[in-house]
Amino acid sequence: MWSDIDYLNNYQDFTFDPVRFNGLGEFVDDLHTANKHYIPIIDAGIAKRKGYEAYEDGLNQDVFIKTDAGDVFTGQVWPDDAAFPDWFAPNTAAWWSKWLSDFQSKVAFDGLWQDMNEASNFCSGVCYENERAVDPVLNKLPYTPTGRNLEDKSITLDAKHANGYTELDTHSLFGTMEIKATHDWFKEQGKRTMIIERSAYAGMGKYGSRWLGDNFSSAEYMGYSVTGIMSHNIAGIAMVGSDICGFIGNTTPELCARWYTLGAFYPFSRNHNGWGWDSQEPWVFANDIYESTTSYFDIIQSAMRTKLSMIRYYYTWMAMNSYGGGTFIAPLFFSFPDDEGSLNAPMETNIMVGPFLKLSI
Repeated sequence: MWSDIDYLNNYQDFTFDPVRFNGLGEFVDDLHTANKHYIPIIDAGIAKRKGYEAYEDGLNQDVFIKTDAGDVFTGQVWPDDAAFPDWFAPNTAAWWSKWLSDFQSKVAFDGLWQDMNEASNFCSGVCYENERAVDPVLNKLPYTPTGRNLEDKSITLDAKHANGYTELDTHSLFGTMEIKATHDWFKEQGKRTMIIERSAYAGMGKYGSRWLGDNFSSAEYMGYSVTGIMSHNIAGIAMVGSDICGFIGNTTPELCARWYTLGAFYPFSRNHNGWGWDSQEPWVFANDIYESTTSYFDIIQSAMRTKLSMIRYYYTWMAMNSYGGGTFIAPLFFSFPDDEGSLNAPMETNIMVGPFLKLSI
């Protein structure tokens, strides 16, 4: 069972809505009695609100990224004004662990879904002009990769971290350092780490996993998921997948069934839907007939059973990779580099799953 941000109390991390999610802790305890698990979302932005204990404690512990002038930097995400943990500051990991433990004492979660951790900012650079640097580093860059504004929907490059670092120096590491701090908390608790996140850097797979972020309900994005998973495997992140059936837009019975069939082979498989779109739980398609008496629900159910039948194979070879390195989902030519047919085969439809299973789509 997963919870997106609607479970939070006013979008404040380490909390839950006491009205709409009243009894969440007891509900999760009940899941555990049925041998099920619960994974809630945690966002990178910490609401800047008086009376919000995690924020005020963070102020006291000096754990937040600062402006060029030395004040706590203000971005805007789901709770509106927000501060962002500085993973280079000496107290941040301990502060993070403290509040994860506090939340765990109320809701016994089994894993965490860490989103918006690029870190995302609904503003571009700064939200308030008084936080802009006098001489912005953005104006001094010799070139701009991809030609896209590097501060678009992100923290200003002039933001200050501990040890004299700027956001320009550290931006690509925010997600990985957050997930490492969370991984360390799981280990301190004697728990098995189960984390997915949206931001990643090469080698992050040592500490956690990833999903490919918000996607669209289209065959095109279903295809993108294959190369996305391969790319992450090459970067050392083996446990990765996408939102099956699509997150944005209305799916169709056929697309959803096809996506489940493909998604059964993802290392990480999850159906996740955005607000306002048609429901896409498998049982929704029970009356949509593919042919004869077979429904799209039957196809989805078969795909899910295929996934479960391969669990031992997946566990074995992902465990082997965790010790010896290598990819788990990869293009065919990775396994057969001297075979001309493998080299010429379309990557998206000729896939190796571990060393012994070839998937043709």
